[in-house]
Amino acid sequence: MQGGRNYDYTEIYSADKHGEEAKENARVWKVYIDEAESYDADMIQGFRNILDGILVFAALFSAVVTTFVAQTSQALQPDNSQIMVSLLTETNHLLRAAGNRTSINAVPTSSLGSQSSTHTSIDVWVNALFFTSLALSLSTALLSVLAKQWIQVCLLPSPLLAVTSHK
Repeated sequence: MQGGRNYDYTEIYSADKHGEEAKENARVWKVYIDEAESYDADMIQGFRNILDGILVFAALFSAVVTTFVAQTSQALQPDNSQIMVSLLTETNHLLRAAGNRTSINAVPTSSLGSQSSTHTSIDVWVNALFFTSLALSLSTALLSVLAKQWIQVCLLPSPLLAVTSHK
């Protein structure tokens, strides 16, 4: 007896009659089923532990990346104050040109308008990588949950085993 389990199959199952050692209800098959169930239970518990670790990591990683995404995605928005300063500067130049009787066409136009982008290509790349990382992390969490559900379904008693055990 080791760890609460009796490994001595001669104590658990009675000996088979001579010539019936390989039949359907022989002791060898009962021992095999016990060993296979024990092995499967240990393996499934290992899978559950690994999936729990993956889920915790994916959740924490997603939370951290979401914070980064919330902060860095603001860099993709137009900088309204910079646009406003540029438009006010152009308006000031137009008013001076009108006061000096200078041609309005001689006044340079504003480099920034309401549709102008104020972000750099680095901002776009960083945000693309953050969003990709977040999508992969959430996909990993989803797949881990699906795997845990699949393991739970695999642990349900098989109807085929129930039919064959009643014979």
